[in-house]
Amino acid sequence: MNMNMSSSHRYTQPPSSRQKQEPEDADQVIVQTDFGRGLIVRTRKSDGIKEIRLGDVKSSSSSPAFRRREPNMLYTPKDYPSVPPCIGDDVICEYGRGVLKEIADDKYTIELASWRLNGRSNVTCHVVSSPPKVVRKHALHEMDSAEKVALAKSQKAEAAKYFSEKDYTGALNTYASAVDKVRNVQHDHTSSNEVRADLVVIMITCSNNAATCCIKLAKWEEASKFASNALIMLDALYGKRGMKIHTILNSEGIIDAKLFGEWRVKSYLVVARACMEQGEVEDAIAILKKAKGLGMPYIDELSSSADQSSRGKEEKASLRALTLQMKEIKRLVAEYSEKRKAAKKIEKKKAKVMAKALFGGGDGKENATPDKQNNAKERDSSDTKQHVEQVNDEQEKAFEDQTGVGIGAATSQTAGAGTRKAPFKRKSSLKSKLEREDPPVHQSVSFSDQPPQVKEFDRAKDDDDDETPWQKHKEALILMGIAGVSVLTIVGLRRAYR
Repeated sequence: MNMNMSSSHRYTQPPSSRQKQEPEDADQVIVQTDFGRGLIVRTRKSDGIKEIRLGDVKSSSSSPAFRRREPNMLYTPKDYPSVPPCIGDDVICEYGRGVLKEIADDKYTIELASWRLNGRSNVTCHVVSSPPKVVRKHALHEMDSAEKVALAKSQKAEAAKYFSEKDYTGALNTYASAVDKVRNVQHDHTSSNEVRADLVVIMITCSNNAATCCIKLAKWEEASKFASNALIMLDALYGKRGMKIHTILNSEGIIDAKLFGEWRVKSYLVVARACMEQGEVEDAIAILKKAKGLGMPYIDELSSSADQSSRGKEEKASLRALTLQMKEIKRLVAEYSEKRKAAKKIEKKKAKVMAKALFGGGDGKENATPDKQNNAKERDSSDTKQHVEQVNDEQEKAFEDQTGVGIGAATSQTAGAGTRKAPFKRKSSLKSKLEREDPPVHQSVSFSDQPPQVKEFDRAKDDDDDETPWQKHKEALILMGIAGVSVLTIVGLRRAYR
């Protein structure tokens, strides 16, 4: 017996034996040796020596974990017993290889994987004579298509548990792992149509569920990718309606309303949400309308059946799911439309601000609010009143300087004499100057104790300053005349040359 127990004592095969190395055992048994658990990697047919790798019994010799280090090897002709089997272990018995499902009273129930019947029938055997031997599970590259699909199914069930516990990160990783397990499956003659149908269902459902987990985690780009992968599979299957895989799915209860209605609408909903979160509002609304167009025909078909009591569970479940999806689409379309309107209003305001900054906003009266315009009018009116009162004060002062009598005294004297004289009117150069500079102001001055009454001037009655159409558009009319003469000249020259 040769054994490597330390790095200083290693067993090295000679070059000749390394070149003639025999292939590894197809089913590598896990045994209990004198030095711990070990894995029988190879049994030499020439001399019956068993090559047992001690320690790591899970990875194969071709795995990267195995190649990174030198394992401890045991070479012996001794037959060591297998480790005790447990439920879920891969085992081998006299009928073939399978998975141990149950142990009861020294009876081992094994579901064989090496036997495959037509359809989905599994072969189960019961071993009572001797316990089966435990073997290492196959690595992914060692599995056939059926084993990969079975592994993906188990991971899908595990991911559903994570999702129900709101562990969205664990569910996302497990769903993504299930998709990766069957992504590059190479079908051969051993792949049945049922296995191919299961692979399609795994790809679609796990991709959609992974996209839903991404939505929960706000990973919008990844959500869109997973949902798009599901749509690719669904579109490919839709193009092969009536063929074997589609027929198998329909016969197993996955009707078209679920395949091409419910599952496709679910994918489009995820893509629409991802587009909306990325700022693509128009694309999101267009995708929602497309999803509605895909789902409504199936709702109409399921709702218009004459005998509603004859509907199966699948039809009722699909009708209920599609109805909820249509309500969700309606809600999202209304929500996204409101956001689009708000975004357009903001863009218009920005455009106005930009235009005002580039080309100027004039005197600002046109863009003023009604309150601001009213305030401006009130300010103009008060300024006009102050200006007229100031002119009246100046006229009263000039009158007092010339006569020596104030306006109030003159009023009292005329009242005591009992004679009625016309009020004094002074033609001042100041008044004519104001009339020339400003629009005409209608004033009235009374020689009484009451404050002077002043009428506001009307800017709209300035008829003297109105311009004729010729004065307003003089330059434009001249340019039009010159252009007309030029056109007539060119036309005349062309006719002359002809």
